[in-house]
Amino acid sequence: MLKLVKRITYFSVIGIAVISCKDDHTEPEPIDPKSELKVTVQPVFGGVELDLDSTYTTAAGHDIQFVNLKFFMEDIRTPSGSLHTAALFDYRETGISLFQTEGETAEATSLTANLGVGATNNHSDPTAFPTASALNILNSGGMHWSWNPGYIFVKVEARVDTIPDGIPLFDHNVIFHIGKDVNLQNLSFSSLNWQKETDVINTLPLKLDMVKFLDNGIQSIDLLTEYTSHSSSGQEVLSLKVIENFRDALSTY
Repeated sequence: MLKLVKRITYFSVIGIAVISCKDDHTEPEPIDPKSELKVTVQPVFGGVELDLDSTYTTAAGHDIQFVNLKFFMEDIRTPSGSLHTAALFDYRETGISLFQTEGETAEATSLTANLGVGATNNHSDPTAFPTASALNILNSGGMHWSWNPGYIFVKVEARVDTIPDGIPLFDHNVIFHIGKDVNLQNLSFSSLNWQKETDVINTLPLKLDMVKFLDNGIQSIDLLTEYTSHSSSGQEVLSLKVIENFRDALSTY
């Protein structure tokens, strides 16, 4: 009888220990992931997606190959406040991605921004920005001049075949590096169509139409005579035309 009592007591203690162990290892409550907003920019040439180094034909009949498409978007805001400080678009290096930010919801119906970099940041020390900032010199991707004007706002580089003889000879280089405070442009997008990419990511797709860049309906760029600007003295008229047309080429879908 004593042995039976000891056995019952022993197994009772073991049972309590097992239950206690189970109680000590309860699963933690899952943490809800933060919602995120992502903005993309798809370059197009009229009705088709644009690929760098591929050949397209302008309205003037010239074959063109775009080599680089880059631009800064800064002070990006929705009606509720700041969305993102600054973003660099670099089609060759990062594809259609412009930026992605946490802790936001896709309720914004409009968006404003600078095309380029505002005067305060444009003339700040590019090494002093946070390491994650697009404006930090290590992240600017060749979009900062070491001399007075500061950042390059828009960079368009291309090769053009100016002789329609069926022989591909892309020997006419187009180089637009537009900066300086006077060329800063305002961007405004309304009736935004956020697309649900995942349970937590909502994406706003923008497009950059390089047909409209060459001719925005008000002014056109003649690639035979207007093919280079580094925003230098004497290039003011062309520099302004280039960045105005680039601004007009950016739109929502």
